[in-house]
Amino acid sequence: MPMLLNLNPESWKYSNINAALKKLDVSETPCAWEMSGAYEFLHGDNTIIIPKNKSVARPIDLRLVAKNAEQLTSRLIITVEEGAEVTFIERQSGEGEYWKNIDMVINVAQNAKLNHYRFCEEDPFCVVTERTNVTLGRDARYNTVVISGCAGFGRSDFHVKLTGQGAECDLSGLTLLAGKQHSDTTLLIDHIAPHCKSSQFFKTVLNDSSRGVFQGKIHVHKDAQKTDGYQLSNNLLLSNLAEMDVKPELEIYADDVKCSHGSTTGQLDETPLFYLMSRGISKEDARRLLLEAFMGEVLEKIKHDDVRTMFDERVRLWLK
Repeated sequence: MPMLLNLNPESWKYSNINAALKKLDVSETPCAWEMSGAYEFLHGDNTIIIPKNKSVARPIDLRLVAKNAEQLTSRLIITVEEGAEVTFIERQSGEGEYWKNIDMVINVAQNAKLNHYRFCEEDPFCVVTERTNVTLGRDARYNTVVISGCAGFGRSDFHVKLTGQGAECDLSGLTLLAGKQHSDTTLLIDHIAPHCKSSQFFKTVLNDSSRGVFQGKIHVHKDAQKTDGYQLSNNLLLSNLAEMDVKPELEIYADDVKCSHGSTTGQLDETPLFYLMSRGISKEDARRLLLEAFMGEVLEKIKHDDVRTMFDERVRLWLK
């Protein structure tokens, strides 16, 4: 059994990670990322540095694949230096019962830009905990889209610090749950510098007896005037046994800000379903069209055409 974690009870009140870990029989295993396109930027095994003013034309592909009975512990550091621009595609997968415990540290310097697309296609009997810590310099840009399916128990933490004036981050995600899967997305956006902008846009689709958690917080420090912070969580229940817990938070210490948050949780709207069926579309096809439209709003956030097509195909497979 893996070592149990000593965690903040408030942050983990909806997700009993230690109960999930007790069910595993895993042992620590050497961890190696597959990194396609990253060779010239590697500094050691787990540090990637994109040099100043370098624009990387092709996305860098990161993969971490786990096998049964493995406990993979990894720390990956990514630095995008001043004026550089790069896209990362992170793919998480595996087979069997395993535990991935990942720390990702991302530093985006002044006027640099990082697009980060994460696709999680884990085994329904595994446990995954991933913490992503991002620091943004002046006028830096960080955009991420996370598409998450499978995993028996998953926890994804994002902590973004906007430390330079004019920095912006855009975080979006789509979580697809079935069976008894449990997925927890927890975000903290720290607005430290003035004139910064952040956006959180997350959707969850839950079937069977699955459970989803979204905890999103915007923290505006006292010197972060002219902050623009946005947060929205939309959740769709396809079963009466599914459960969704949402905890949106605003903590504001500046007086000249524009911040908002919202959340919706419910079943498919019967009105458009009836409209489509009245036009001769079967109930099953109408339901699928509405689900595709619901999910498509997140997929549209992917700016790279080939990546968006790949992720869209995987999402459509989940609907079948």
